[in-house]
Amino acid sequence: MHRAKLSRRQFLGGVAAASAGLAALRCGGGGEEEAATPQVTTGEPKRGGIIRMATTAPALSLDPHTDNTLAAATKPYTYGYLVHVTEWKGLDGDLAEKWELVDALDWIFHMRPGVRFHNVPPVNGRPLVAGDVAYSYKRIEVTPGASLTGWNEWIDKYEAPDDQTFTVHTKKPYAYIFMTLGSPRMAVVPKEAVEEFGDLKSHMIGTGPFMLKSWDVNQGIEVERNPDYYRSDIPYLDGLNWSIMPDDAAIQASFRAGRSDVYAASDRLRAESVSSVKGASTQRYLNRLYTVLILNAARVPAFTDERVREAVDISLDREAMIQKIHLGDAELCGPVGPSWDTALPPEEIKQAYKRDVAKAKQLLTAAGQEDLSFTLVCASYADNPDRAAIIQQNLQDAGIRVQLETRELGTWLNDLYAVNYEANTYANLPYVSDDIQLQSHHTKGFNRAMFFGITDPEVDSLLEQVQTTIDDEARKELARQVQRKILQRHGPTLTLYEPYAYFVAYDYIKNYKPGPWGFGMYKFDMWIDKGQA
Repeated sequence: MHRAKLSRRQFLGGVAAASAGLAALRCGGGGEEEAATPQVTTGEPKRGGIIRMATTAPALSLDPHTDNTLAAATKPYTYGYLVHVTEWKGLDGDLAEKWELVDALDWIFHMRPGVRFHNVPPVNGRPLVAGDVAYSYKRIEVTPGASLTGWNEWIDKYEAPDDQTFTVHTKKPYAYIFMTLGSPRMAVVPKEAVEEFGDLKSHMIGTGPFMLKSWDVNQGIEVERNPDYYRSDIPYLDGLNWSIMPDDAAIQASFRAGRSDVYAASDRLRAESVSSVKGASTQRYLNRLYTVLILNAARVPAFTDERVREAVDISLDREAMIQKIHLGDAELCGPVGPSWDTALPPEEIKQAYKRDVAKAKQLLTAAGQEDLSFTLVCASYADNPDRAAIIQQNLQDAGIRVQLETRELGTWLNDLYAVNYEANTYANLPYVSDDIQLQSHHTKGFNRAMFFGITDPEVDSLLEQVQTTIDDEARKELARQVQRKILQRHGPTLTLYEPYAYFVAYDYIKNYKPGPWGFGMYKFDMWIDKGQA
């Protein structure tokens, strides 16, 4: 294992892969259904074999708490988590076997017996204890780049009163606590490894079903089955390999030649490019990469006027964006994306997004903003410049002058979090719950550190009620109620659409559920039918 200098091209390719969804890293994807369903299998699962994947993402680090490159895809396979929250199974215990809510604020988690860390130095397969969870969460809190959104807002304290018990006390009722504790960033690590190596950038020691076999910054990551995993029945596979390739053309060639077993296609044309491969099937899924247009009233005071924001909103031709950029292969997206159970009905979203350029001009005149102009920025990769150009033309139809500015990815990311722009358009990474999507409409943003110059106490109050409402049905109704308020105020965050992506795999791979998180978040029971291999 070694580190090597990373070229600018590889870095941009890696981030582009990440922005195409974690599926591009894990080689998950979609197909011909409206929503991907578990792959149909027949016969008994068979043991053995290695699933080979390819990606453009570099493997800069292995630290599960800070890395956002290739290791972000591998860590759910190698680390343990207090709980698993998945799109294919729902809530399930992992390191915690069971739990209870004592009152509205206090949770008790009972640790699963028989869980051991990987049998490698310096832990050498020792048993996991509740103190490991407490240590890991503290490391996440204090490590730069590791803390989770909203953690300090909600979590008051946590502790391990004994080896088999872990407790969490929240500051107020928190409906999304399992989404937080089950986040892939909440990996449980051994203290000895951090003390021995100084960090976890070059080591991957967890309790998961697979363990690190090899790692190279420019070549990829290999993991092998953990023989001491607490579930003796899975995994069926001997291992998983992620190979780093220079571009999507190389990945396609690898798949056609049978050197890779799956291909994550970000759009229909790429999926069709390998459709002639015999013995392979394609599925389609909504990738939860929802796109937005941000209007920063802190930099453009005219945006504080709701009439101006509405004029911008109803000038947008979202359907044209879907057709021109994605060949019609996307869905209109409300404040919560269409794949979540809190999403508003499609007909309601379509009506809210009805284009009306004549009314937009009237609103601008009433607001005294007939000469409105601003600069729209975007990152210089993927389809961001294409979307920005369509937005520019849409707003020009209403008499709004928009200057486009593309920024190099690193600069754009820094400016994004510093809110250093007048307007911005981009695609968000997929999230494991609707919470961040909703909270991005809070006055201070999803991380309570981004202010766009518009204060809305009513929406803020409703958003906080959503987070504190434990009853699931009541929470969903509140989520829909606040979305309607958000649509009525027209920004500052205007949601646009959510595209589909594709998963192409050889038919000898069995029992997977394509989606934004590859084979299925925390899904370890895929297998290979060697008779078809």
